[in-house]
Amino acid sequence: MKLAPIFSAGRALIGALLIAGCGADFGDSNSKGDSYDSSVEQADQARKAGNFDSAIPLYGRALQMKPDGIEAKLGLGQSFLSVGAPDEAAALFRDVLVQRNSNQAARRGLASALISMGQPDLAERQLEAALQADGRDYRSLNALGVVLDMQGRHADAQAKYRQGIEVAPDNLPLRNNFALSLAISGNPQEAIAQLVPIANSRAADGRVRQNLAFSYAMAGDLENALQVSRKDLDEQSAQRQLSYFMQLKALPPEARSAELRRNPSFFPQSGSGGGSGS
Repeated sequence: MKLAPIFSAGRALIGALLIAGCGADFGDSNSKGDSYDSSVEQADQARKAGNFDSAIPLYGRALQMKPDGIEAKLGLGQSFLSVGAPDEAAALFRDVLVQRNSNQAARRGLASALISMGQPDLAERQLEAALQADGRDYRSLNALGVVLDMQGRHADAQAKYRQGIEVAPDNLPLRNNFALSLAISGNPQEAIAQLVPIANSRAADGRVRQNLAFSYAMAGDLENALQVSRKDLDEQSAQRQLSYFMQLKALPPEARSAELRRNPSFFPQSGSGGGSGS
């Protein structure tokens, strides 16, 4: 059964898993050349502030000065992911892996690009390689959980999220994705227990709150589902989203999972970038 689209904006809020939470961490970069360093530093600041119109040309300028600059390629790749250009991102991450095959950030970035391109099988291979190198890489565990969720393998996905949470218990993307997977697969009460402590935190955004609304709806708590939805949506939109959630609740878990995996706003697929995260 394929449900008719009801409210794409609300679906986008709940839909985007926090792929960027499994992305690159550039804090340990050691580059040479003041001009290159300065451009990368400015670009990193712009990217982290969400100013990709500035970040992308700054990374490009850095690469003109140092064409093999790994830090600039990683930052530019992550920026391309954020603006919905996974093909360009994948090319940059592959370049880094040619230069330095052991670079975990590049391998995670390539996996995220492949997820966004709708190629979860290839993404899974990259993440398995990353985890062979470092089994406690919680960002790779998070990304692998997303890949498994995209394939409808929710129990396997939840096992990866749990492993990641053991390593990084305060990581918001891990807990958010874990909770969403639980709610999809028929365990909304545990999902609520995961989301309530983080939904009102400073780090939480609309996706976390709308995933909590979804979890409340799956548990049959329509009052709380609507109350949480209203924090980010106007009344009409919140009501329409709740109607969509209730259609999902009426489906068996496997059919619910299949419906959500067909939704291009739910899991990043070809032509859509990853969400933002910490």
